[in-house]
Amino acid sequence: MHLLLTLCLVLFAGFGAVPNASAYPEYGFIKSHRTLLFFAPSKDEKVEAFERQMLIHGCQMDDRDLHPVILNIQDLADSRGIFTPEEILEMYDKYRVANEEHIAVLIGKDGTEKFRWHHNVDIEELVKVIDNMPMRRREMTRRVSRCSA
Repeated sequence: MHLLLTLCLVLFAGFGAVPNASAYPEYGFIKSHRTLLFFAPSKDEKVEAFERQMLIHGCQMDDRDLHPVILNIQDLADSRGIFTPEEILEMYDKYRVANEEHIAVLIGKDGTEKFRWHHNVDIEELVKVIDNMPMRRREMTRRVSRCSA
């Protein structure tokens, strides 16, 4: 299975079908999902609060196929080890985030920006934004949530 997946990725990459990481994480090609990019100047108390929120509400995030990724400009690193320093800088530029800001950007399954938080991410608002997306509404008709609220 792993060999087949690798072969498919190589073939698609040869034809330019694999999306650019700065537009949408490449692992999205394997399994479609939503991404919540959290831009931070460094690993600080706001990053720790964001990580706690994602852990506390993990079931709701998983149910919505949401992958949080923290981008730290100070270390030019991300929380999942997916991006190169150059790709992180590209994303800061693409999403117009200043180095000293804490900004969260919701990226839909289609790879486009859906919503932006300039301070703390409000989980209730995040859930409502996602649940009002047409693709999410279709998902909710096909499968039952395993989370309570």
